[in-house]
Amino acid sequence: DEEIDRREGLHSIVTRFGVRGAFLGARLSHAATIAFLVAAGLGLPVGILYWLGVAAVALLLAYEHSLVRPGDLRRLDTAFFTMNGVISVVFAVFVILDAIS
Repeated sequence: DEEIDRREGLHSIVTRFGVRGAFLGARLSHAATIAFLVAAGLGLPVGILYWLGVAAVALLLAYEHSLVRPGDLRRLDTAFFTMNGVISVVFAVFVILDAIS
């Protein structure tokens, strides 16, 4: 919460760059995540299930970003906590299935 961070003197991303800057940082971080997953897939002997997992992660991250806007943070907990948990489990399942297939 930006107001609390400012009041408490915290040096968080949102106090440094504002809400819009924090959203941009999240988008860039998630784009980098996809890029690194693609790079890992290109450098390792992975199968189609790995690539389906990367596609699922990309779609879920896009959905996560659709849940909140700089002026509407009501679903921030769902976007941040719930979706990140779902994404990690979904990707792990795809990777495990790819490894054993």
